Amino acid sequence: MTQQYAFGTANQRYKKKLFVDTGFEFIEVNARLIEPYAPPSPQPSLREIKIINAPSHIHHSGFSSYQCSLTLLFPDKESYNHYLSYAGWTHKFYDEKGSIFLGSAESITPHVLEAGRRYSVTVDLILIKKDSIERESRFQFQDIEGHWAQKNIEEMADLGLITVITRDGKPVIYFRPNDFVTRAEFIAFLNRTRRLVERMIRE
Repeated sequence: MTQQYAFGTANQRYKKKLFVDTGFEFIEVNARLIEPYAPPSPQPSLREIKIINAPSHIHHSGFSSYQCSLTLLFPDKESYNHYLSYAGWTHKFYDEKGSIFLGSAESITPHVLEAGRRYSVTVDLILIKKDSIERESRFQFQDIEGHWAQKNIEEMADLGLITVITRDGKPVIYFRPNDFVTRAEFIAFLNRTRRLVERMIRE
């Protein structure tokens, strides 16, 4: 089983992809992965506590510390600048074995090519391996199947804006899309939104 595809195996060949977090979603980096490339290798030494410097919310998103070196070839200056604007945030990397890693850039070394028309960037990443398969949404409510706002509701649940667990630890399986929210629920939603924005600004 791989994390990209639940019924796949590590013997299959997967396309390598790199994503960066924009605060709301992961977007794929508009660059080709070229040689030299060093696949994620485990770092058993305790000196790899550098992960502490990574965004705080990825610490409990997986297990094992890995290090990886990528060489990215950007087709133009716009793609290069767009990546640099999010390079300090969380990275997500799909390797050729179907595994998924989360982490942050330890170092970024740019090289100008073709008189500034293209850019080559060497990125060293400190990563952790995810402990679950990749799914479109972590939370799914039973009463929004086919609802016009299903995707938006699931995105808000993934971002932590909507309650998915009750106080006694039981999962919330009904969203009640046709009911009115109470004043307390609306205030709780605003507070969660404020905390999300603060986290995005802090990182």
